[in-house]
Amino acid sequence: MKCFGIKNVFAIEYELYNSNNGSLEVWVDNKSVCNFLKDGEIYKYKWDLVYVIEWLCKNKDNIINEIGFPLQVKAETSIEFYNKSGEFDSDDADEFDEWFEKRQEWYFRHSWYSNRGGSYLPDILFRRVNDKIEVEWDNSVLYDGINFINPKGIYYVDISLFQQVINGFVEDFFIQISNYTEGNKILEKLNQID
Repeated sequence: MKCFGIKNVFAIEYELYNSNNGSLEVWVDNKSVCNFLKDGEIYKYKWDLVYVIEWLCKNKDNIINEIGFPLQVKAETSIEFYNKSGEFDSDDADEFDEWFEKRQEWYFRHSWYSNRGGSYLPDILFRRVNDKIEVEWDNSVLYDGINFINPKGIYYVDISLFQQVINGFVEDFFIQISNYTEGNKILEKLNQID
């Protein structure tokens, strides 16, 4: 498996099996975030990695450039912001809809879970905090019958390392899939992402 980054800080490791399928591991503070236990066996995350790449291409700039949560909520971490913002209530239907639309849009830009394509992808939130990227996850009860090896965690990664890891992973993925006929079609689609 190719590894981008430093496992005891932040790294992405992957192996491509064909033009889109492969295995993926995210390392944060020397903890495996993607490996899970099912029916007594440990599994690596294996799926169509284009879903992850597509999400990263669409959202890496949002993660790096957005400062602050878009709603007035007192919280310290990504998961707290998301959970506490879900407690909002209003008799004004428009206000209620606007609140939850902003909440959902933020979540889609900061968690790749929404782009999992039916897989057992862990829910990881990425958020800028000053000159760091907060990487937080709580996958304690995400899927029935699945127990992640490291279900919860939070760590702050230097922005430059985060960018280096994400860009290295995405660029290498593009190079690897270009070796496949089908991969070139995928590249064309990915290159159209704003």
